[in-house]
Amino acid sequence: MTLEIVVIILIVLIVALYITTYLVRKKHYKKIDELDIKKKALMEQFPTTKIQSIDKKSMTGQSQDTADELKKTWDLIETKQFPTIESLLFEAEQATDRYRFKRARTDQEAAEEKLVEVRLALKNLNDQLDELMQREEDNLKRIETIKKRYHSIRKDLLAKSFSFGRAVDALEEKLGTMESDFATFSHLTVTGDHEEANQLLKQLDETISEMEIYMVDIPVILEKIEEETKEQIQELESGYQSLKEEEYIFPDDSIKEALSLIHVKIESINKDISKLEIAKAEEESAELDQKIDSVYDQLELEIESKSEVKELLNQIRKILLYLKEQNRKLLVEIDRLSQSYHLYRDEAEGAETVNESISEQEKIFMQINQSLTDKQIAFSEASEKLNGLFDELEELNEKQVEISSNLSDYRNSELEIKADLEEMELAMREMKRYVESKNLPGLPQEYLDFFFYTTDHVQQLNQVLAKPRLDMNEVYKLHEMCEDDVDKLADKTDNLVDQAILSELVSQRLYRYKNEYSEVGETIRYSRSLFSEDYDYETSLKMVREKLESIEPGAYESVEKTYLKEKSFAQ
Repeated sequence: MTLEIVVIILIVLIVALYITTYLVRKKHYKKIDELDIKKKALMEQFPTTKIQSIDKKSMTGQSQDTADELKKTWDLIETKQFPTIESLLFEAEQATDRYRFKRARTDQEAAEEKLVEVRLALKNLNDQLDELMQREEDNLKRIETIKKRYHSIRKDLLAKSFSFGRAVDALEEKLGTMESDFATFSHLTVTGDHEEANQLLKQLDETISEMEIYMVDIPVILEKIEEETKEQIQELESGYQSLKEEEYIFPDDSIKEALSLIHVKIESINKDISKLEIAKAEEESAELDQKIDSVYDQLELEIESKSEVKELLNQIRKILLYLKEQNRKLLVEIDRLSQSYHLYRDEAEGAETVNESISEQEKIFMQINQSLTDKQIAFSEASEKLNGLFDELEELNEKQVEISSNLSDYRNSELEIKADLEEMELAMREMKRYVESKNLPGLPQEYLDFFFYTTDHVQQLNQVLAKPRLDMNEVYKLHEMCEDDVDKLADKTDNLVDQAILSELVSQRLYRYKNEYSEVGETIRYSRSLFSEDYDYETSLKMVREKLESIEPGAYESVEKTYLKEKSFAQ
């Protein structure tokens, strides 16, 4: 039984192996057939007819060299690359017959790669053969187009030669060179060297395109120089001459030199054009425009500066007179105030310095004015110097204003401080009456000492202000000290009265608890002793406040709040 099963399995395996082998072989044969079809399709692309046509044509030079190279390429495809494909397909078929499927697959893949390679090579070869065969016809079409452009340029150059200035000779020379190239082209075409003729066509096309640019650009540049630039130069030269006749001054003669350089630049542009260096000519033309604009600017500056100088001369003359008069008044005022005040800001020295500066600026002004009278300075230079002088005089005026403000400050400060002094004396009298109105048993020694201390300072300020010649620095220091003292005294007075009244109010509130708390009576008696005998209202309040808070927390705050509210209404 076991033997029969083994035999059956072997038969099944053999059948399966046969079927598998059959299917694999069939797949390989199918692939080989597909590749063979592609090979036959390639054979239809063989350029045999084109090669024969080229052989029949008469060619020389580069055309013949190109044809020979293409023939070599075809020979390589026909004798080596294509047979290789056939060989690989044959070997793939033989390997499949012998069940060498791995080798068959390798040959198939190699054949497929070779087919792609040959297909591309054939396409490129056919394209180049077509191009070579069409070269002559294409060349003839292109040469006709170039000749039409050439004749158009020749016609324009002949009709409008005056528009091209010195460039005519160079343009004629280029046209002559083109005529020679046309003859060379005809010779190359007749002899069959169409490749060389094509290279010459490219050169002719570049030349004619360049010529067309010249025909547009050169007249534009020359027309601008003839119709615009020369008119501007004439205008500048006549304007320059007119200004000199009107006694405008040009000490360094820069305008004359600039006009000469403009003529040199025009000559340089003409030379560039004669050599057909158009880019350089355009660059120099732009520089020429800048030079012309610069001369216009210089002349306009002188014209504008003349009227400005006239105005500045009148203004500065008046300003100098005004500043001298103001400084005279300042010196008089300084002399007058120095009788009543120690001038601690060096006002006298400042006024003298300003006076010296005014004299220096006046000398500079006279020198500029004299130079203008003697025709030794340009208006633009004079304008610059006068504007600088004007700025200097403005600074001197600001210094005068500052000194004048400082002088006014002495008297104003004295009056303000005297007014403050009266207010401080009045405040101290009101504080005294306020304390007396509270019928206190007495005042703490510390308060009395500070009150008299403040009184001494106020009296000292009064005495200093009564001097015939005030030292305002001393006055300022005393005034500041008195203000601080009076403010502090006002605070001390308020605190003293508040402590005394609150001490009595809190004692009254605490008295409610005399029967409930035996120590309350003792606290009140000791507090009254401090109040009536030692005038220590602060400690007196502290004792009853602490006792009240221990019995009735928050009660002191309520008493204080009610008192402050009544106090604010009373004020």
